[in-house]
Amino acid sequence: MSLETELKLSLPESQIEPLKRHPFWLKYSCSSYIFHLGNTYYDTPDMQLNRAKVALRIREKNGRYYQTLKTKGESFNGLTRRGEWEWLVAEPELDIEGLKKVWPAHLPEVDTHALKPLFSTDFDRMCWEIHYPQFEARVEAALDVGWVKVGGNRSPICELELELLEGDERALEEIARELSKSIELIPSDKSKAERGVELIASMPDY
Repeated sequence: MSLETELKLSLPESQIEPLKRHPFWLKYSCSSYIFHLGNTYYDTPDMQLNRAKVALRIREKNGRYYQTLKTKGESFNGLTRRGEWEWLVAEPELDIEGLKKVWPAHLPEVDTHALKPLFSTDFDRMCWEIHYPQFEARVEAALDVGWVKVGGNRSPICELELELLEGDERALEEIARELSKSIELIPSDKSKAERGVELIASMPDY
């Protein structure tokens, strides 16, 4: 298990291009890259994973597939700390045995045979790797633009995630503060998985 520490910030669509051109990246970023991510989220029909406050997905990235389990963790004013387990799988099918091996002992058991795809996310991600000397920190900034999808319904994704790779987590808030001087950034405690569940809840006939 790894402990993920990140700060999530939502932004209006009108702020995407100004954020991409922000001089902060030239000052602190040593590299940048862009790629597409497709994710399928799983749960049982009665939402056992959601009730246990965990999210389970399979992600496709550059032709490879990764299965990820995330706990809810702690979240306040956009800053989240949570447990994460991720491993490579051969195909876009749930690895049930792998899931059983990493399932946290303190959580209730889940009927793994009832797990099925419930919703998906589909977005482009632009990343910058930041070296922030003030807190001896290395941070990945990820701008995600795309959609949460359930059947023919969808909800937009437009958010910046600042993930601490090493160093002092205070760097995340300092970076957000510096970017917010000219970009409209709003702290968000809502994960993409939670947004998918909300979208399902808004569909009475689903």
